[in-house]
Amino acid sequence: MIFSSITFICFFLPAVLLVYHCMPNLLAKNFVLFVASLLFYAWGEPLYIFLMLASICLNYSSGLIIASAKAAARNSKAKKALAGAVVVNLALLFVFKYLGFACVIANLFLDALNIPLLKEINLLLPIGISFYTFQEISYLVDVYRNPGLVQKSPLNLGLYVSFFPQLIAGPIVRYSDIKAQIENRYSSVDFFAKGIERFCFGLGKKVLLANQFALVCDKIYEFAPTSFVGARLAWIACFSYALQIYFDFSGYSDMAIGLSKMFGFSLGENFNYPYAANSITDFWRRWHISLSSWFKDYVYIPLGGNRKGKLRAMANRFVVFFLTGLWHGAAFNFVFWGLGHGTLMMLERIGVSSVQNAKQKSPPPSFLSVLRRALVLLETALLWVLFRNSLKGTLKIFIQMFGLYAPLEKLRGHGFLNLFPTQLIEPYVSARFVFCLFAGAALSLPVYPKIAERVNKAGQAVQKAFAVFKYLFLLCVLIMSLSSLAGGTYNPFIYFRF
Repeated sequence: MIFSSITFICFFLPAVLLVYHCMPNLLAKNFVLFVASLLFYAWGEPLYIFLMLASICLNYSSGLIIASAKAAARNSKAKKALAGAVVVNLALLFVFKYLGFACVIANLFLDALNIPLLKEINLLLPIGISFYTFQEISYLVDVYRNPGLVQKSPLNLGLYVSFFPQLIAGPIVRYSDIKAQIENRYSSVDFFAKGIERFCFGLGKKVLLANQFALVCDKIYEFAPTSFVGARLAWIACFSYALQIYFDFSGYSDMAIGLSKMFGFSLGENFNYPYAANSITDFWRRWHISLSSWFKDYVYIPLGGNRKGKLRAMANRFVVFFLTGLWHGAAFNFVFWGLGHGTLMMLERIGVSSVQNAKQKSPPPSFLSVLRRALVLLETALLWVLFRNSLKGTLKIFIQMFGLYAPLEKLRGHGFLNLFPTQLIEPYVSARFVFCLFAGAALSLPVYPKIAERVNKAGQAVQKAFAVFKYLFLLCVLIMSLSSLAGGTYNPFIYFRF
């Protein structure tokens, strides 16, 4: 079950909200949320619900052992308990997500040595395992660092791990950030209304924009790795996918934050207009913020951060970006996507260091700032092509995007430059799609916050008029989104199995 579905919006969510808000106390409310979260997960993964429950039990008992050992000043036992639990968590993630990829890599070496190949293993990936595994690891590490954070209620820890608003696609929530809300929270009508507002906004981003971009880029990328689609369609697919993945993922994060508010929780932001970034470093401060901060606090800093020299810091960053790519998927294109971002960040830092050494303190001209932002947007869009396609497919798409196919005309007929029937895609590149492109470009930049800031500085009459317009607009977005979903329109979700 996903948030952008009629089943969830019209049946599951209203039922859970009704039962939850009828409960007399917080213990009962937490129990309802935990059961609802298990039902939500079991809707699509009836067998893997037992894997999640086993994982919760493992980390609950491990947390108690770590806290008890720390309280008794038995740091060695605490470290062993922490290491053992982290290894088991990562082992489960490896088996279900990376075992098949490991077999592929092993077969490359076995084939070179003329040794019989391993049988490929393709297990069904449990939904949300990448997210809840990282949350459980952060819980164990936080308990090791501060034993007072240990959760003695298995219900509360189970709710933290399985909380359905952020179970499938995050944001990745630190236990230290949400412990107080699990044990004591208060929900007001205003807070609930803000949750509905945020959910509707995210639903519109997902259904009305991301799905429209998906129609075009998925159709083009279906043929581009094997057929000649031309530079125009290749570039359309490139920017369509860049907008699709942003509105798909940020829209889902908005819905998760909005749903959490409906139940009295306040989750941190996961996106901050990443396509307005002025550098790759800035991009990663704005894109999937919860994942970036998780790797910083639990990988980069423990590895030494930037405290052990420039070369060590550079190596640590490459480790982080290698793991970031691998976290997104068990395939070479994800690994190189992560390393690509790491390489661009290193080049930027070398450039910044050169400027600082030259003692250039004057700010750059405004046109250079715009040019720099445009360059970052182009870099990230090109890397999204690698994220979306295989290494071989990406190379073929880049050849077409940059007009390099003419010298390779001799490859025609060898499954590379077969002509693509453009009539298959032209109906999708419609006036509606062009409108969505412009709307998506505007909404991916901090236009709305600037408008809201100006409204807040205006008089009360302007603020009331703006509020009325905003709620009417969100009502239209909700109606249009539900109509689109009821009509059975194309509704993929990129991060469904990450």
